[in-house]
Amino acid sequence: MKKLTLAVLAVAFTTSMAGAGIVDRIVAKVNDEIITLSELRRETEPFRQDIMSKAPAAQQEQALKSMEEQILNRMIEESLIYQRAIELEFNAYVEDDVSSYIQEIMKDNGFKDTEEFENALAQQGQSMRTFRETIERHMVSQALVSSFIDSRISLLTPEIERYYQNNQANYTTPEEVTLSEIILDTSKGVSEAEALATDIAERVRRGESFAELAGRHSKGATAAKGGGIGTYVIDKLNEGTRKALVGVNEGEVSAAQKSPEGLIIYRVDVRKSETVKPLDEVKDEIKEILRQQKRNPEYERFMTQLKEEAYIQIFPEMP
Repeated sequence: MKKLTLAVLAVAFTTSMAGAGIVDRIVAKVNDEIITLSELRRETEPFRQDIMSKAPAAQQEQALKSMEEQILNRMIEESLIYQRAIELEFNAYVEDDVSSYIQEIMKDNGFKDTEEFENALAQQGQSMRTFRETIERHMVSQALVSSFIDSRISLLTPEIERYYQNNQANYTTPEEVTLSEIILDTSKGVSEAEALATDIAERVRRGESFAELAGRHSKGATAAKGGGIGTYVIDKLNEGTRKALVGVNEGEVSAAQKSPEGLIIYRVDVRKSETVKPLDEVKDEIKEILRQQKRNPEYERFMTQLKEEAYIQIFPEMP
């Protein structure tokens, strides 16, 4: 189970200022459990602020309504899961787990003792009892989900291998080159610039410093820096540059290439070949992707069953 940090829990537990002054009412009843307007507002507030700051004014009302419906549905589903977990006594031995979990949270957040932690909760308007109840609810619900949904999911080696083969591009690092350039002035004639380019290429092959030659001959903006222009994915370079770099190894220079700026010579400072991560390196990531793909329909199946067996009533907003 993923660990909830104190910051995340504080957001979950703190009643938003937007809820202040609202006359509370019941918005939904799920069997014998109710969901109140203040609880719904607490859950929707972070999303409400995001919508109000990003959505166009004409779309805000509909976006807010849709968001509230989705959050309320999620809260109903969480209630159903928890109720079924209690019914099946998944909470029978959870107290020790809750205590251990809280101790981990305290340690991870640097609290020296329970008193200091309780003071921090109090600053968020919460008590240790409420905190424990929320952790307990989360743990019990996750235990039910694990038993009734996650346990039904199986992954076979051929599935993992097939996903890897079909999505290999996701695990491939493309070929990259780090380049330096010399841009030669062609205002006095292309032939003269081409002759200089040939001379520079020969001098580099004999061991002269490309950076020094760039400083002396290049009219480009990078001349003072030795001509360095950065690292690029080969496939994203323009066609002319890609062709000029074909067969040019690390430390070598390209044939001169005509451009609007003048005649360009590239030096390949570093060349990294395309690499594909081996299956063993990405297997866990693939398993998680496939598990989630299978988990969604299993969750929907289970939730449909719970809803069919439950009494759920949603109370529309009063005029």
